[in-house]
Amino acid sequence: MESGYPFTFVGIDSHCIDDYQKDSLIYTFESRKSHHQYVVRIERYVEDLHSVKFFDSTSEASTGDFSHISATYEPRVIFRTVVEIALDVLRKNRKASFLFIGAADRKDLDNIPTRRYRVYRAFLSDYDLRDWFETAEYERLSMFVLLNLEAMPLPAQRYELLQKIDQFVGTF
Repeated sequence: MESGYPFTFVGIDSHCIDDYQKDSLIYTFESRKSHHQYVVRIERYVEDLHSVKFFDSTSEASTGDFSHISATYEPRVIFRTVVEIALDVLRKNRKASFLFIGAADRKDLDNIPTRRYRVYRAFLSDYDLRDWFETAEYERLSMFVLLNLEAMPLPAQRYELLQKIDQFVGTF
């Protein structure tokens, strides 16, 4: 499998904290092909839950346009780099679980899983994660969840965390 781009840990953003979110780990990387700069935010929540978000630095985080990424003709290398950053987080926190939420952009249709989510699902299916994670998919929310088996060895523990995510996100 093709490797990702080298990435840099920039720091910790503690500005967006609340009862659930602790802080965000900020990483960057640059595409060798398109020379776009990408920002990866790993939002750290209670229960060792980490939400993975990334966007081209020329677009705002809240409107990170998937078309911008796919237009570079290298989405697999970009996604591979994002996964390698998630693995870096996992090396530092062996109990980390992950949320990959496929943010919608202007080309996505209502009530249909987003294009970004479909790429996450396809890309993550290339990995055999069964020894490390239990996966849960919520197509309606365009969310892919990886529950850490080391941190939650019992099915009841994983179910409880999914219930907490349900309460936080609402209406799974």
